[in-house]
Amino acid sequence: MQLALPSPSSPRLTERDYTALAWLVEQKAATTSQVTILLGYLGDGPITDRRGSMIMARWEELGLVERTHVWHRKPAVVTPTFEAARLMGLTRWRKPALGTLNHTLHASQVRLQVCRPGSSRGWRTEEQIRALLPAGARVPDGAIVERDGSLTAVEVELTSHGRTRVREAMTSLLAVRAGDGDLFHHVLYLCAPAVVTQVTAVRDELPAVAQARVVVLSQRYRHLIPDHPDSPQPTGPPAA
Repeated sequence: MQLALPSPSSPRLTERDYTALAWLVEQKAATTSQVTILLGYLGDGPITDRRGSMIMARWEELGLVERTHVWHRKPAVVTPTFEAARLMGLTRWRKPALGTLNHTLHASQVRLQVCRPGSSRGWRTEEQIRALLPAGARVPDGAIVERDGSLTAVEVELTSHGRTRVREAMTSLLAVRAGDGDLFHHVLYLCAPAVVTQVTAVRDELPAVAQARVVVLSQRYRHLIPDHPDSPQPTGPPAA
């Protein structure tokens, strides 16, 4: 199946293009390395950086993405345009702010590895989760849909926010209800090394039942998730 923009002379979008762009619109941004890995997952296997760059160049020609070099010696950042968002049925669109861009890219990496296309786990974005929550409730950075349909809230912690703020966020996520049960069966914290100790200390102050529902890990993607049944498993390579 092929999808095309209105102009008959424009390059066409394949089904893989469309699926990758939909993913990118949901995540708001990804690195070129992440998009190349995603395209491999959606196709017949890994593709070269050159091939990935050619596909992204075609998207740029169609006005669907922008590639920007934000950090020295780091992969360029790919952000969808309003035209891409409109193609996915959205009527409003705003690029992630520079101050939150690194955080956005880390969330994209978590989704790419733990919920890769074709795996038995799914992903819910902030916007999708917000629709499930009461007004004013804490919204996690994303949520993993586990094999049994339960949700694991994901929080990416890159900088210290203070123990009080971490405690409020953690207890808020644990307290959200869905019918007769908890909306989030588990809360997964993926932390930069500098904040692991702080988040772990907050978790350890909780009652034992609540502690068992919170997993705190250092954010090193080669060993993202420990191998036990209550936590999602790694399914892909680290970002370049």
